[in-house]
Amino acid sequence: MIVSCLRVACFPCLSVQLVIKAAIKAKTNPLPAQSKGGLYLVLTSDDIHVQDFCVTACGFHYFTFPSIVGYTLPYAWVENSERMCSGLCAYPFAIPDYARGIVKPLKSPNGKVGVDAMISVIAHDMEEMATDPLINDWYASSDPADPVEIADLCIGKYGGGGGSGYLGEVRRDANGVVFNVYGIRRRFLIQWVWSYVADDCVGP
Repeated sequence: MIVSCLRVACFPCLSVQLVIKAAIKAKTNPLPAQSKGGLYLVLTSDDIHVQDFCVTACGFHYFTFPSIVGYTLPYAWVENSERMCSGLCAYPFAIPDYARGIVKPLKSPNGKVGVDAMISVIAHDMEEMATDPLINDWYASSDPADPVEIADLCIGKYGGGGGSGYLGEVRRDANGVVFNVYGIRRRFLIQWVWSYVADDCVGP
């Protein structure tokens, strides 16, 4: 459940922008304000609650307002869901209540359910920020308030053959840990994205 800011209440968008403003305007070690070629991630821990988290969003991307931050900057917010709604926002590493006993959670690549789930949401939103940074460029629906972006079209698909609740073909190691991407020292499971060239969801 990952949505753009247009589909959630305005308050979370504004509060996240205030966090970015504070980081840019900080007296010591301020973040650079790069309106071209830069993006900002606001990541919150599992003990921070942002309005509408778990209800309508596991994360979102949008852009800052010059009237608040001083610049138009693409950003995303992603929260650690391990304590609050892991069954919703950390699937497939956690299972929703209605599916307990029917489906087993998969072993997360790094043994941290909330953080491993955040990695996939971060990848989702970064892909959408690259193709639709100001929510006016690439989306599939005819309603700009509900844009259905490049990663929205492939929610829940992590490997070939996935869809309709099936993750697809993913790698599993000898311990049953699932992943589809190698990092420098770690492995991750990230969601696939839509390719208009392939006319399908594609991944690593």
